[in-house]
This record gives sequence, structure tokens and C-alpha cells, in this order.
Amino acid sequence: MSILSLASVRHLLRHPAQLALALLGLTVGVGTIVAVDIATASSGRAFQLSMQAVNGTATHQIAGGPSGIDERLYVELRQKFGAVFAPVVEGYVTVGDRTFQLIGIDPFANPAAGITAARDLTRWFTQPGAVVMSATTAGQLGIGRDGSLRIDVGGKSHAAVLIDTLPADQAGYDALILTDIAQAQEWLECLGRLSRIDARLPDGSHSEADLRRFLPPGLRLAAAQGRTRQSLDMTAAFTTNLQAMSLLALLVSTLLIYGAISFAVVQRRRIIGILRALGATRREVLSIVLTEGAVLGVVGALLGVLLGVVIGHGLVSLVSRTINDLYFVVAVNETVLPPGSLLKALLVGLGTALAGALLPALEVAASSPQLGLRRSVLEERAVRLSRKLLYASGTLAICSGVLALVSGRSLLAGFVSLFMLLLSVAALTPAVLRSSARVSARLAGRKSPVARLALGDIAASLSRTGVAVAALGMAVAAMIGVSVMVGSFRESLREWLARTMRADIYVTAPGPGTGRPERRIDPDLIQRITSAQGVRDYGMSRRMTVDLPSGPIPLDAVQLARGGYANFALTASKGTPTDAAVAWRAFERGAVMISEPLAWRLQLSAGDVLRLPTDSGLRPFQIAGVYREYGNDRGAVMMSLPVYRAHWRDDSITALGLYVVPGASPARVIAEFRSIAQGRQALYIRSNAELRELSMSIFERTFIITRVLYWLAAGVAAIGLVSALLAWELERAREIGILRALGLTPGGAGLLIEAQTGFMGLVALVAAVPAGLLTALVLIAVVNRRAFGWQIDMHLSFEQFGNAFMLSLAAALAAGLYPSWRAARTQIAGDMREE
Repeated sequence: MSILSLASVRHLLRHPAQLALALLGLTVGVGTIVAVDIATASSGRAFQLSMQAVNGTATHQIAGGPSGIDERLYVELRQKFGAVFAPVVEGYVTVGDRTFQLIGIDPFANPAAGITAARDLTRWFTQPGAVVMSATTAGQLGIGRDGSLRIDVGGKSHAAVLIDTLPADQAGYDALILTDIAQAQEWLECLGRLSRIDARLPDGSHSEADLRRFLPPGLRLAAAQGRTRQSLDMTAAFTTNLQAMSLLALLVSTLLIYGAISFAVVQRRRIIGILRALGATRREVLSIVLTEGAVLGVVGALLGVLLGVVIGHGLVSLVSRTINDLYFVVAVNETVLPPGSLLKALLVGLGTALAGALLPALEVAASSPQLGLRRSVLEERAVRLSRKLLYASGTLAICSGVLALVSGRSLLAGFVSLFMLLLSVAALTPAVLRSSARVSARLAGRKSPVARLALGDIAASLSRTGVAVAALGMAVAAMIGVSVMVGSFRESLREWLARTMRADIYVTAPGPGTGRPERRIDPDLIQRITSAQGVRDYGMSRRMTVDLPSGPIPLDAVQLARGGYANFALTASKGTPTDAAVAWRAFERGAVMISEPLAWRLQLSAGDVLRLPTDSGLRPFQIAGVYREYGNDRGAVMMSLPVYRAHWRDDSITALGLYVVPGASPARVIAEFRSIAQGRQALYIRSNAELRELSMSIFERTFIITRVLYWLAAGVAAIGLVSALLAWELERAREIGILRALGLTPGGAGLLIEAQTGFMGLVALVAAVPAGLLTALVLIAVVNRRAFGWQIDMHLSFEQFGNAFMLSLAAALAAGLYPSWRAARTQIAGDMREE
């Protein structure tokens, strides 16, 4: 081993705490990326396995509207075509507090569904309420073979019997309950109807075209994998945002590695200078510093994978719960580490470490041996670099704004703009730190020479402190930006709920999923509830899902109460304000309204035409207006209930909004509604306030993941600050010893060190606040707009800045705890002999 290598290893071993903190920061950064990969891949894999388990060898699917497909068509298809067809009835049900997809199949027509593995297939047809589920799910529910359970469908409870279980190693069944078609039709109240017909068509055959011509209007033939892909694509923007937040943690890690390697080089400036004077070449010095970074990167990547697996297990539940709330039902019982994540983690860890080590390596290799011995030269370089970074900061900020303005609808460009803005904060912070410290030193020096010395030392030690404070500033700016974005979204949602939810009481057919046909209120209950004493007016709605080429979207058919049109805020259209009165008259005549997310995603506006698949085929609908909506990120279509019934032949109602007479007690009316529904259907009956509170709780649950990720990024920055400032303060032991010898008390020494680290935390916060506001603007107006199509009004509150303030101050003060304790307890003479 060469002398340089020995010197490198000896230095790292003599500073284990500094090495461990740097390694910890990189580990957390890589681990966050791996955790997000695990969470998203596990949820996607579970959904794909569920679809494969049901679809089997089917290549195509025939689907219709909310009323499904006449089962007689299945018989005709089997008689006319040689392809294999399998009827399917499906819907969402609940068992206890868990959501499942109920699948009704013919085990002979669809043997791939696994039912032929049941030991007593006769009971499948003869046992009332017979169901089959995976052994894993049955064990989680505490149900054994021949055990009874209750299945709830749209508020109606049905008795079921578990006649058999599928092997635990048979993947894809964890979120499924299988039963006979006739039983599923009874429970889902769709007698004589099928949800879809699976088909297996040979590649390159002409039967697909013949089959399309044979199908009656209103039915669609689509590739099975394409429908699965469309469902997964619905989560694309959601997962992209998670990945961007994980990259933020890695970006902070890059600065942390730079700071750690740079500080290690600074600490060895004398040794490296001597070795250079003794003959060590620039190439050898460059090689040894980059090797340190590479080793750090590889070790950090490996540890990051292990940490990512641990974090990923917890993140899976958060991600899958959000997917269940917003997109589709999925049960994740097994975490999946994508093979590509291992390679990604290694490349990311190694690349991050080498990127962080490159600049210090080039700097030390380029230094002459004489100058390498002088600390003043290092600090002069740091000052010059901070000035250059000041210009770089302005350039990055300008480029960020220009890119956001000229990049159109590109989400990738929006994220690039965001990261450029955050990098501009990091580039700005060293200059702000030096200027603030110098100004504060002059002001404080009038009252306290010790304070002037302490603050002046911060300005004179930019090579030690600049990078750490820059990393913290960038992370705090991101934290402020995300907090403002989430808070603004929360308040915009609250205002939207207050405007749109004006009925006193809401009655809904319960159940999971959005736009599910099985969620319907009993017609007799509708008549009795709307005519109950105390009800003065009401509105009705039916929500279903329509399949567009861009994917499935909700369709809301509404019959509004008197004055109900005022509940919807119509937005500007094609640069001109929408005339609400004209738009609603067109709506009553058969036009549709679309929500902002859908208008943004499909680039539609008032006056355009939207073609929707109805029971009689594709029909054009003129768009009368665009309304603000935060219910989902896919968007929605709204039409009048009579128009919907004419085109889809569906008389079902999903929800009621009821207005009580003045002076009537909503609680008393709700009690009457519950009495009416008792024993017939367990309706979801809530007051206006209760439903708003539930909506807000779902919102908070959705953004838990975002908060977890930005706290991880902030944690990386805090680790970097603690690492750098701890090493800097310990290096200054001799200076503190001299001050102690001149009369500074132990408590004063500790207070001095805490004041220095606290000051740097405040500087990071000061630099981060304006940048955080700009970050919030980019997140609201660029990233979220392009990802989801929402228009969010910015709302500011003290709470949004409180966490950032606490993080900056806590990280800075934590960095000074050990040096303060050490300065107060060690012997003065010993400290003065160190260096």
C-alpha cells in the first residue's frame, strides 16, 4: 500500500464520527430512492398479479357501460366464434374493514382463475354464498375452511361460506374473493348481466375484426394488458412526485459528500502538502481523494439498499393506502425489490460520492505544495468560489424561471426547473453566510469583543462551514416549498368543499371505489327519504366510470337542487371568462361540464366536443364549461341526470344531497333517515360538517407520504450540518483554549459555540425563506399543474415556516452540543497544545 493510501486510511480511522455521519447521509439518500422504488413496484406488482390471476390467458376483454352486458351475448359468442370466451361479473366489496374485488366466474370457462384447485368443486355450484380466497387472506381474516363471513355490497350484507382456499404461493389472489357468476349477480344486483367477457384471440387472426363488427353498439373490445396498463398509468403522476421527492434527498446528499470530502482534505492540508513536496504527483493525490469518495459511495449504496428495504416496508402501506383511496383496490402482502433498483442504488451512490469528491480532489491536486500548507490560501479560494457561486445562483434562478415559462406542459421540465431553483439556493448560501457573519461581527463588536471574534471566525472559515450550511439551506427551502404547497392545497380544498357541499345532509351508498355500478341506493329508500318530514329540497347524482382512449374517468350525472348551479365555480375558457348562465342552459339541453384536471390533461375547453362511449355507441357531447374540482387527479365529466339515463339506460342513484327546512335539526332528520333505512341498507348518512371533515382526513392521509419524504431529505441535511460543524468546532479547540486562558468561563465557552452554530442555522433559514416561497410557486403553478391539472391558490401561514425554523435551529444547536460540553470540561493547557 502506498504512503498516500496509508495516510488516507489512517486519517479516516482517526475521525470515525465524521466518516460515519457522512456515510449516514448518503445511506439515507440512497435508501429513500430504494424505498420509493419498493413501495411503487410492490403496489404495481400486486395489482398486475391480481389482474393476471383473473384474466388468465385472455388476450382481450369485451366491456360495456354501468349496466353491463346481457349474458345472452356470451352464448351467441360461443356459438359463432371458435375463440375461447369466459364470462366475468366483478365488483368491490368489503369484509370487516378490508376491501376486496369480488369476481364471479365460470370455473369451466375460466380454469386459469384457479378454482379447479378447489377440493370440492360441487359445492361451488350448490352451496349458497360459496366463496374461495387465498389461504393468506383467510388467515389474516381469521377464517378457516367452512367458516362463515359477511360480505357487504353497497351497504347490504350477505352471508358467505369459505368452501376452500387457494395455496398461499399462488400469487395474485390476496385482494380477490372468487364466487360463482350467479352468486355474484345476486350480490351485486345485476341479474342477467355480465361485467365483461374475456376472450382469447390468436395472434394475427381475422377474428378480432370480425368480433368488433359482431358486437352491438355500446360494447368495446380492448386488449386485456392495455386495460391493466391504463389502470397503472393512472398512478403515474403520483409515483413521479414520490420519485422527485426521493431525488431531493439524494441532491442534498451530494452536497453532504462534497462537504465531508472537502473537510477531510482541508484537515489533511499539511500532510498532503508535505507528501507533495516529497514527490507525490497531482495524479496520485487526485486518485486517492476520488478513491475515498468511491469507497464511501459503494458502502453508502449497499447500506442504502438495506435501509431502503426497511423504509420501503413502512412506505408500502402508505402508498397502497393512497392508491386504494384514489385509484383502485390493491392488497400488498409482499414487498418487491426491483432488480434495477440494486443497480440504480449502486450507480447513484457511487455517482453521488464521486460528484461530491471531484471538486475537492481537483482543488487539492492543483495546489502547489507550499500553498497547500497555508490555511489562508484555502479560505481565499473559498471566498473567491462563494463569489462565483453568487453569479451561478442568479444564473440558475433565471434559467429556472425561463425553463418553467417556455417548457409548455412538460412535467420533467417542471422538475428540472424546481431542482435548478433549489441548487440556486445552495449556491447563494455561502455568500450570504459570509456577508451576514461579517456584518453581525461589526455590529456585535461594539458591545462584545468575544461575539465579534466568534462571528468573525465564521466568516473566516467558509471552507469548513459553507457547504454544510448550503445543504441545510437547500433542504429547508424544499421543506418550506412543500409545506406551503400542501397548506395551499389544503385551504383550496377546504374552500372548494365549502362552496360545493352546501346541502345539510348527504346520503350515499357505501362501498369502496369510485364510479362503481354496485354503489346504488335502494329506489324505495330514495322515495321515502326525499319525502321525509323536514326535507325541503334535494339533489341526486349517479357516478359511473367511462373508458376514454386516455383511460377511465368518472362521470357524474346530477340533478341539482334549486340554486345548485351556484355551487360550481366555472373557470376561464380560451382566454375569456365563462358566461355561467349560458353554460348552464347548454348543460340542461344536453351539453356536459368537465373538471379542470380533465380539461388540462386532454387540452379541452368550453365549446369543444368530447366523445363518450354510451350504450348506443360513441356520442359527441359539447362542452359547456370547465369547473374547478379537487376530487381526483384524472378529472371528471358532469352531465344532467336525464341526459345520462337516456344514453346509458341506468336509473340507479349513488348519492343524495338533502336540504332541511329552516329550524329543523339535522341530527333529528339523520336519525329519521337511519330509522327508514334500518334493516334494508346500511347507507352512509353524514352531515355537511362530518363529510367535509372526512374529506380533509383523506387529504391529510394522502400527503403523509410527501411529509415523510421531505423529512428524510431534511434529515440528510441536518446530518450534514452536524457532521461539518462538529468537526469544525473540534478543530477550533486550541482557539477556545486561548479564550479560556484569557478569562472566558466554561459556560461562556459553551454559549459561544452554541451561538456560532445557531447563527449558521438562522442564516440557512434566512436564505431558504424567499427561495422556499419561490419553490412553492413552482410546485403549485408548474409541477402540480402539469402533473394533475389543479389550479391551487397560494395560502401562507406561520405553521408552514415553523417546522423549517425548528429544523434549522435544532440541527445547528445539536452540532454544538458536544463541542460545548468538551470546551467546558477539558483542561485549558491540553486544548492549547492541540492541532
